Amino acid sequence: MPWMLVVFVVVVLAFHASEIAFVALVQRDRLSLESALLSPGYLAMLVLAIGEHLLEHAFFPAMKVAWISCVGLALVVAGELIRKTGMVTARRAFTHLIATTRSDDHALVTHGIYRFVRHPGYLGWLLWAIGCQLVLVNPITTVVAAIAAWRFFAARIPEEEAILVRFFPDSYEAYRRATPTWIPGIP
Repeated sequence: MPWMLVVFVVVVLAFHASEIAFVALVQRDRLSLESALLSPGYLAMLVLAIGEHLLEHAFFPAMKVAWISCVGLALVVAGELIRKTGMVTARRAFTHLIATTRSDDHALVTHGIYRFVRHPGYLGWLLWAIGCQLVLVNPITTVVAAIAAWRFFAARIPEEEAILVRFFPDSYEAYRRATPTWIPGIP
């Protein structure tokens, strides 16, 4: 098995294990199958990524350049650090599903990493997803993953922020104006 594929599998398994572990430690009452974040579309992307890598490795091995894989691994690590820092900072306020009703312990988190990035979980996942494809040095699925993730966040962030404005009318608007997403094309 090509070493890049081994690194990819380890990175993917570590990501999902850490997502489940976070929910189990901080939000045990929310622990469910969805905590693994394994949607059909995401699983299809994993299969596509592995397929592209194996085909290119077999027919165009020279294109699988080690330094690109290392850049991908750096993005994976950066994405994980950003996402997990956001999760740890927000604790119970960080959810995998958008909270549509405000609970008694729901607070607007604007400290820590949230002072610098409005949605560290989303930014971290975007970097992680692109990084995973670069670990495999997959030109096609790198573009597909970037577009798919961006489209997901372009739809999800406005939906989530409309709810946050309802929960925290004055404070969220001020926070949104002062804190960027750092996701290109999503103010």
